[in-house]
Amino acid sequence: MKKHWHALLLALGLGLLGYSCGSRGNSDNNDTTMSSEPIEAIDSTELMTEVAGDDDDGDPNIKAASVCEMKMVIDSKGNVAGRYVRTNQTSYTVTVQDDIEVPKLGHKVVVFSAKNGQGIVYTLRKNVNVRKEPTTESAIITQITYNDGEQPEAYPCLGKTKGWYKIRVKGAVGYVRHDLVEWDGMCTF
Repeated sequence: MKKHWHALLLALGLGLLGYSCGSRGNSDNNDTTMSSEPIEAIDSTELMTEVAGDDDDGDPNIKAASVCEMKMVIDSKGNVAGRYVRTNQTSYTVTVQDDIEVPKLGHKVVVFSAKNGQGIVYTLRKNVNVRKEPTTESAIITQITYNDGEQPEAYPCLGKTKGWYKIRVKGAVGYVRHDLVEWDGMCTF
């Protein structure tokens, strides 16, 4: 029975992943404008979208899944209120570290994208190389690291290409492999 239970859970998980990824559709355009179309309520498991199979992961040696888009709520000045959770009658529910309500008036839902240079990048690993160009043959310009028990340091995401995030760190601009770091629409550390 134990063997069948694991197979059932795996099949269920793969089915849900296929459903959630397949229902979103892929867009190959590079339009950098943010969408302000009304978005239906979603649960917190849908906050992050397109978690596997990035179309720009050109390096076949980089296999890790990568979050690259996230629904965010921003105010009329472009300030991030939080990650979108759902739409209520007069407000949006957003999450920062806890769920909070922000009024619809003066706010809108947009999709932040790593490709468009939005959000932040951080690592939960030690000594991740930051390279001059998005290739492992490129020169290392610095390293970012994480120490157990400390909050990770967040770096501005400047874009994403061929499986690499472009970041600003220590006054320099460089690239980190997406399988060695995490992307988020906002910093909550």
